[in-house]
Amino acid sequence: MRSVAVIGAGPGGLVAAKHALDAGLEPVVFEASAALGGQWAATDGRSGIWPGMSTNTSRSMTAFADLAPDPALPLHPLAPQILGYLQAYAERFGLIERIRFEAPVEEVAFGWSVDGEPFDAVIVATGRFHRARLPEQLRPFAGELMHGYDYPGAEALAGRRVLVYGNGISGSEIAADLAGRAEVTHAFRKPRYVIRKNDDGRSSDWRWYTQAAALARRHLPPEQLSAQTRKRIIRLAGDPADHGAPRPDPDLRVAGITLTQDWLDVVAGGAVVCRPEIAAIDGHDIRFADGTTGRFDVLISATGYDLDVPCLGAGVREVLGPGLRLHHRTLHPDLPGFAMVGQFFALGPYFPLLELQARWAVAVIAGEIAVPEPERMRAEIALPVRPAEPHDLLSLEIAEALGVAPDLDARPELREPLLFGPLLPARYRLDGPGSHQDAAAWFAEELASSPRPEVDPEVVEALEACAPFRGKQC
Repeated sequence: MRSVAVIGAGPGGLVAAKHALDAGLEPVVFEASAALGGQWAATDGRSGIWPGMSTNTSRSMTAFADLAPDPALPLHPLAPQILGYLQAYAERFGLIERIRFEAPVEEVAFGWSVDGEPFDAVIVATGRFHRARLPEQLRPFAGELMHGYDYPGAEALAGRRVLVYGNGISGSEIAADLAGRAEVTHAFRKPRYVIRKNDDGRSSDWRWYTQAAALARRHLPPEQLSAQTRKRIIRLAGDPADHGAPRPDPDLRVAGITLTQDWLDVVAGGAVVCRPEIAAIDGHDIRFADGTTGRFDVLISATGYDLDVPCLGAGVREVLGPGLRLHHRTLHPDLPGFAMVGQFFALGPYFPLLELQARWAVAVIAGEIAVPEPERMRAEIALPVRPAEPHDLLSLEIAEALGVAPDLDARPELREPLLFGPLLPARYRLDGPGSHQDAAAWFAEELASSPRPEVDPEVVEALEACAPFRGKQC
């Protein structure tokens, strides 16, 4: 029986250990803290979860195929509910006894070994959001300076003058969370278009991440896809400028997108004031690029995270390079027996992607499928890196590599939801390695668990323009 070291007992590590067991491997999970769950454990100093925080992704897309989420959960569950799901998953599949808690790893060495202990293979699943990026430009601030990773919740900052800097998901959600309880200014370099995570009870990930969307990303010219997506966002959510926010660049590729539920409403209501990027800091006083100024008690830097996997030994780092480049973010031709799970920034849900990565890595390690051809892996690694991985496209790429992309024509009754519906985890258990006789029922049950948005006309238009579908009615 081959031994596999899994580094981290968050979602990626748990699903990797589960599928390693399924493949007849012997996993040992190293977890630095005293609890499983990674970020979702909300451990002080090791988690960016704040009080009352809910997921940006739907309950069905914050889950794995083998354990459906409780349909009684909210559409976007609270963080403790996700931790409860992960605990139940670990108990259901006998993972608890496989975890070594309070076992931080110093070095994963090529060969393979973990702090000198030999293993046949290693899967690194330490999480992507730990090393907070705090720009030097902000350090002169004389008030309370924190990163969004350390945001304590609105009650702790009630009544104070707070500047939130950065308008990604966390920055926009924090600004909205503070609205009405603090005096909030939200500053950022460039205005973004906004997608709401819950649109009349329909989750954004059921609308925006579909196989049709993945095929459009793959086949359409970027400028055409960008124009169609912007048109769709404006129709569904409106122009941020119509809510009192700065107007984004007409080119969606320049402006970017953020996912946030209440931000447009609190800006429109005046509870959050928008400003451009910071130009200068003098004590508590901050001057913005438009010449306006403000005096603040607290500055929250929602400026992202640096890629940081300190446990990788020098030999592994030399192969991967500073960007930790991997074939489809998972494997490397020069590191047989090694895989990484979850070390990328994604647009959309993570859990189904983590499960696909784990299944692919385990299948290769166990010899259930062939290792991809080295030349093919190198060619993909050499391509310009996508700064953020769209859930739909990366999931399609990994599913195809693993051989589990569903056959759209094999089940006529599921063809439409498989193409235009949500990328539910059960879809990847219909065909290929690891297929399950109940997967079609799992898929149908989960599809019925939440209201599905109508297929947007822009999606059909984009798909019919793709080479494989050109001239066909979708």
